[in-house]
Amino acid sequence: MTIFIEAEWRTPFLFSREQIDASDRAALLSRTRRGELERLFPGIYVESNLWMSLDRDAQYRLRIEAVRSAGDRDFVVSHESSAALWRLPRIAAWPARIHILERSGGAGRANSKLIRHPVGVPLHTQVLNGIRVTDLARTAVDVAATNSFVEGVTALDAALRRTLHPHDEVSRTTVTRLDLLEELRRIPLTHGRAKARRAIEFADGLADRPGESISRVSMSIAGIPAPRLQVELRGASGRLYVVDFWWRQFAHIGEFDGRYKYTDPEFLRGRTPAQALLDEKVREDDLRAAGHGMSRWTWEVARSPQRLQQLLTAAGIR
Repeated sequence: MTIFIEAEWRTPFLFSREQIDASDRAALLSRTRRGELERLFPGIYVESNLWMSLDRDAQYRLRIEAVRSAGDRDFVVSHESSAALWRLPRIAAWPARIHILERSGGAGRANSKLIRHPVGVPLHTQVLNGIRVTDLARTAVDVAATNSFVEGVTALDAALRRTLHPHDEVSRTTVTRLDLLEELRRIPLTHGRAKARRAIEFADGLADRPGESISRVSMSIAGIPAPRLQVELRGASGRLYVVDFWWRQFAHIGEFDGRYKYTDPEFLRGRTPAQALLDEKVREDDLRAAGHGMSRWTWEVARSPQRLQQLLTAAGIR
């Protein structure tokens, strides 16, 4: 069953097949050599100015759209490629190629643009931006089975979080841990099943951002006691605050201090970055005055179990 979620998007592609004669096709190649066009897929181009205006996530989604526009092949976009359309976060760079599922028994050949997985097309699929994709649970499990543990946890945390906090660019979807385990049972894997199961069991939809997911994995590797996530604590003023991590036994708060706090419009809510920084200082002072210790760390520390362990051990968390 295919569920249609969004209308097909329209993109400003230039197709060599639509050029009237050989000179027009040669002009496309000439513009590409001069850097005026970006070649996304054989015979499909886009203006370089548009391409360079997009962030890395949007660029990868545009490549996926180019693959869909190349013909009427019946396939389902999967793995990291489906994750990009579902707006799941990714730590590493997006792959250079597009992952697709095809009927069982195929050759599973890969080329410079596509990775074909001949494992069969799942019964339940969805359509995002006019592209047929694996559903959110299957997508997150595929990522967990074929990527690093931290990459898998980041995708699974985000997928579980969608139940209570839907993404505004895709329709609301409910995913539970049971859904993820059921998808894992269905996937015809020879490798990656144990890693994916471990990631599913570790995943927590309360993790608010990728930096928090990465921090949790580093804490686990470093042997740091697992904190509670997104806990409400009262400051000395009586105000309630939600903190990223809370170790009750140590009366200590942990905060992933990513740049998004001072650049993301969702977090700023109309404030300037300077005002957001001042508000964070007032918040921290209020919580410390109520007897709570606090440690903050950046993306670089979050990705290093050793550095995060040093930071938290110095704060008395053992």
